[in-house]
Parts: sequence; C-alpha cells; structure tokens
Amino acid sequence: MSNTSGNIYYEYKIKNGDTFSGIIHSMFGCVLNDTRYAEAVRHVLALNPQISNPDRIRAGDMLHLGVLPVTPQPKPPTIARPSQIKPPAFITRSVSPNDMESFWMLSWLEHNANYLTIPGSIATGAAGNLLSPGNVSLIKKVSDHYADYKSEKTTKSQYDYRRKQALDQLRKNIGPVEKVLFGNKTTHQSIRIARAGGIPATAHIAKHADRLKNLGTVSKAGGVILMGVGLTAACMQIANATDSKEKNEIFVETITSTTMGVGLGAAIGLFLISNPIGWGAAIVLAVGSTATSYLAGKGVRYLYDTYGEIDFVEGTGTGRMCK
Repeated sequence: MSNTSGNIYYEYKIKNGDTFSGIIHSMFGCVLNDTRYAEAVRHVLALNPQISNPDRIRAGDMLHLGVLPVTPQPKPPTIARPSQIKPPAFITRSVSPNDMESFWMLSWLEHNANYLTIPGSIATGAAGNLLSPGNVSLIKKVSDHYADYKSEKTTKSQYDYRRKQALDQLRKNIGPVEKVLFGNKTTHQSIRIARAGGIPATAHIAKHADRLKNLGTVSKAGGVILMGVGLTAACMQIANATDSKEKNEIFVETITSTTMGVGLGAAIGLFLISNPIGWGAAIVLAVGSTATSYLAGKGVRYLYDTYGEIDFVEGTGTGRMCK
C-alpha cells in the first residue's frame, strides 16, 4: 500500500493472461456494459499515467489500483414503486480501512491461492506422514518391551537391546526433525523409563507418544483448512468468471484435484498405519500426492475445454452458492 499526494493506492503485478478489462472486473466488479466501467477505467488510468494503450499491458508491470471514489446515486422518480426500481449494476459506498484490507486480501486469494495451498499442502502432508501411527508405534513398543521385562518374559539385556532397536529406527526416521520434536535432548534421552516415584514407569513414554500423535492430528487439520481455502478461492473465481465454459472449467478442475487429494491422502494414511517411514519418504509422498492432484485437475480441465458441454455449475447449484 502506498500514499501519493493523499491518495491511497495498492500495487498489482500483471500476470500472464491478464487483460485490462479483466483486471477492472476482478478489482471493481465492473464489466463492459456497466455504467461504472468507464469511470473505473478513467480512475485506473489516472493512477497509471505510464499506460498509453490499455490493450497492450505487459506481464510483470505494476499497476496502481485504488478504491473508486464515491459517486452520489440519483434518487428514483417519486412515481416509481419500490418493486419497479432496479439497483444499479455497481454501487459505491464509503469504505473503511478494514473493508479495504479485506477487499485486497480476498482479491489476492482469488488470484494466488496456489501460492498458499500447494506449499502448505506439502508441508502439512509431510508432517502428517512423518507423525503417522507407524512411527508413533515405535515409541509404544518401548512400553511393551518394558512390560515384558517386568513380567520376566525377557531379561534386562533383552529389554535394553529391543528398546535401542526401536528408538534407533525412530531416530533414523525423523532425521533432522528430532530437534524440533525433542529439543536439546536426543530421542533416546527423551523416551526413557521414569525413575522418580509416584508416577508409572512408562508415563514419560506415553506422554511423548500422545504428543506426537496430537501433532500429527494437527497437521491433518491444517491440510483440511488449506483445502477449504482452495475451495473458497475457486468459488470466488467461478463467481467472477463471465463465461459459462470458464466457470465449468474451474469447477471440474477444483472437484477433480480435491477428490484426488482426499483419495490419495486416505490411501497413504492407511499404508502408514503399520508402516513407519523416514522423513525423506514422508516428503516424497507429500510432494507426489500434491503434484498428482494438481496435474489431475489441470488434465480434466483441458479435457472439458476440448470436449465438455455439460453445465455442471448450474446443474449442481454451484452458480447460486458462489455469488
């Protein structure tokens, strides 16, 4: 946000595929036949004197965009009944600073959601994969081995050996994430039998197992939130698209990528219940599932663009919801 001579404006970087009329529509809600379209064009050109031809804007250039000035609306004729009066296509009003911030935040989300959802999905997916039941079960094995030792099913040396095996595997799997999970202590130092009296001997082990399990749950919740962000952005794009086919292209791409992401996430989750994996594999699975979902959506959008005729947006009621 910048301020020049008392006028607040925001900077927008032109992307490939942007048109001047499209930017006017996205930012101000005006289309060519709106009464406010010409005023919006004059407003933007006044903020951008470097534009000599609006039809020849270039990707990478910066546009200055500001809130349209308030224009008094003419009063309706006194003889008209309320039911006969149609609202203007675009109504301006006084805009508070909070409203302006929300306007530009939503506009950014509509055009740049992938910059948030794709890296976020990889990060939350990798964390959820690493803190899967398969890896958490390695901690619980220490409690099982200790129970066998206390019931004299195994010797002390057998318990020490099996404990070391389980924790060596866990430490190898979590790799550089060890410091994040256990701080300055190593995995072996953290997951130990409680020597102090008054608490069960395996209390610390159970505490760490529950903590890692909860962190895995939080990671999955973050993935669900990011999915909601992606669906919200797609709904905004559908609402602002002027062409019915473009609306349906956005719809099929979003539904396909979301469905594919949910399906792959469920399949990976089932696999990881009983299969502990390393941090590298956790990242590879997260990147692979995110990329597969993204490319599947793009592929189905291309097929719809080439062969599609069914109006899914109207048929499913999405057009009415995304207004």
